[in-house]
Amino acid sequence: MSEEKFSQSFSGSELSGGVQVGQAGRDVVQSQQVNPTEKQIKSADVVELLTRIEELLQGANLAEPEKEKAVRYLNAAKEEVQQKEPDKDLAAKSLKRVTETLKNANETVEAGTGLWKKVQPILTQLLGWLGVAKSFFGY
Repeated sequence: MSEEKFSQSFSGSELSGGVQVGQAGRDVVQSQQVNPTEKQIKSADVVELLTRIEELLQGANLAEPEKEKAVRYLNAAKEEVQQKEPDKDLAAKSLKRVTETLKNANETVEAGTGLWKKVQPILTQLLGWLGVAKSFFGY
């Protein structure tokens, strides 16, 4: 009986976890490498980035109901991040609701697109801390 080995490597900064299952009698080797030059952000950094998003929302040309809804979800995420042991999944879901609200806002395409282009790079900085991929936010 021949012995087969399975090897899998991951690299990059958009890893969000996964499961490896090996069969009995088989070797499973898994390695994960995170970009060592990428700065690991802390909760305080996340709060600062969320505050920047809030400032963008407050200055945006959105209808008040959409703006208020987005700010409510953003504040929920910010409040969770400030906990001693934050629930990153809850914060990520709240931010996802912010992005959905922005995308579904009944405003001119130009106003919505301009705001999204400003918010997107900030969200990208939060991906690693939240443990989600870009696709989580729909981009």
